[in-house]
Amino acid sequence: MNIYYLGPKGTFSEQALIFYISQKRGYCIKELKTIPDIITMLCINKDDEGLVPIENSIEGTVNVTLDMLINDADGLKIKREIVIPISHCLIADKNLEFDEIKLVISHPQALAQCRNYIRRNLPNAEIVTADSTAKAVSEIKNKAYAAAIGNARAAEIYGAQIIDKDIQDVKNNFTRFIVLASSDCEYTGNDKTSLIFSVPNEPGSLYKILEVFARENVNMTKIESRPSRKNMGEYVFWVDIEGHRCDNRINKILGVLMGKTEFLKVLGSYPKYL
Repeated sequence: MNIYYLGPKGTFSEQALIFYISQKRGYCIKELKTIPDIITMLCINKDDEGLVPIENSIEGTVNVTLDMLINDADGLKIKREIVIPISHCLIADKNLEFDEIKLVISHPQALAQCRNYIRRNLPNAEIVTADSTAKAVSEIKNKAYAAAIGNARAAEIYGAQIIDKDIQDVKNNFTRFIVLASSDCEYTGNDKTSLIFSVPNEPGSLYKILEVFARENVNMTKIESRPSRKNMGEYVFWVDIEGHRCDNRINKILGVLMGKTEFLKVLGSYPKYL
């Protein structure tokens, strides 16, 4: 079995992967360059698994992951979630003062999570995006005026210097990753279920859906909307609820939703991350 992740080595995706594979045996790790690459490979190779970021506590949902699960991931299920703390570092090829840094490179999510730090300490630096934080660290090698934002492992891998640590604007910073496969997880008693749906474009249609969860006393831990890609003003909703799809209450809710939604897709049930 292959396990795909968003490479290269030194990314936060690799950090989440290391945690996940510590509990597994009999796998081969494969680095891929983009989230769409991971999901495409999983759709082709049904026995494999893939780990992708879905949500950050500061910047919110990773839209490319959500959009692909809605539109391009037929047959894939969420079987695990992993939440890791995110600690960003300012990294350079050698020790630099702030006023020596003319260029800052990183992934757009990392740049957004350090927005205030950059504005306060590096107001005149040019900002350049990279495919990943690790790729950013690799790109500053032999650039005397450049710095990257990444994690400590990336600095170690690429032989770079950490100039400053914990530079994210909000210290309580976490990213949620999900493991995708052809099947989800069996009932554990401490589960959540993710589903997506659309409703008729008429007054009260979303309220009628949310009322179903409230009536059955099921806690909804997340709701988010994304454009349907069909018509302006039409949306698809992602909802996380507590409980497993095999629970009697959740099974009952799914049956009711089938009659109230225009489209319903259960993305999977899996253990809640503790």
